Amino acid sequence: MSAHSHSHSNRNTGDPLMDTAAHHNLETVIAPWVSTFKSFLRSAAAKHNGQSSTAALDGPVDESNPAPSYPFTLSTVSVSEFTDERTGETKSFVRPHARTCMFRGFAFTPNSGILTVTTDKRMAKFDQIVRPLTHGAFEACFYFENDLVQFRIAGSCKLAFLNHSGEVYLSDPAKGTEEPADDSVASEFYKSWTVLSPAMKLSFCKPPPGAEFSQEHFEQLEKVEKATNNVRNGEEIPEEFMAEGKKNFVLIMCSPELVDFTNVSGIGQRILFERAGEYVWTFKEICP
Repeated sequence: MSAHSHSHSNRNTGDPLMDTAAHHNLETVIAPWVSTFKSFLRSAAAKHNGQSSTAALDGPVDESNPAPSYPFTLSTVSVSEFTDERTGETKSFVRPHARTCMFRGFAFTPNSGILTVTTDKRMAKFDQIVRPLTHGAFEACFYFENDLVQFRIAGSCKLAFLNHSGEVYLSDPAKGTEEPADDSVASEFYKSWTVLSPAMKLSFCKPPPGAEFSQEHFEQLEKVEKATNNVRNGEEIPEEFMAEGKKNFVLIMCSPELVDFTNVSGIGQRILFERAGEYVWTFKEICP
């Protein structure tokens, strides 16, 4: 199958992976892989949560029926420079890092294709992504076991977080910029924080992840655990905890450049999607 381009007009080849949208804006453009990804995601999330796949798939995939949360593997890289003692040359040491994260839906619109993940500003992956040498590179891998389907999604990340003045900032490592976020990004940041459960919000108040354990850290964990139990019993999150958690909260927005869809059931199917412009995708079928 030869490569095709995402164009102004709708096309329908009979394969849901090949359907595209008509207008060039984030409200209506749907990347040709998104609808099928969301269909498999809903089915897998339903099984993961003990629901029927029919119930999870009822209704259109849009604002009224957003993509569910689901665990997946997120990989980033770290780049550190060192001096070779033998030659005196400055060299780079590159190391991959993979971890299980929770998919939080797509940013801005339910069909944007921009994956969102939340993290703590003090975690290693924040530093790995934000460093200019890594260019914000990521690869996400979703494996839907019951359907024998895998999506590998690669591209670059942007990060939204509060600066010291409490203003939402946007870091774009690929461009090497960090500046005040526009209204759409700020709105996405606060929306992502608001929808977190109270227990999740309190998790951002724990000691710095990866710090050596101490008595002080133990006491802090006890306070967070007590506040979490109180919230479960109907109490409000104390304001000081709310402020501390929001200060450490980061929204990661992963913008895909390459999507590798593989279905290994039967004779199999594999389609490679590649971004060719802001609203343009090419795709071709390759051997599984």
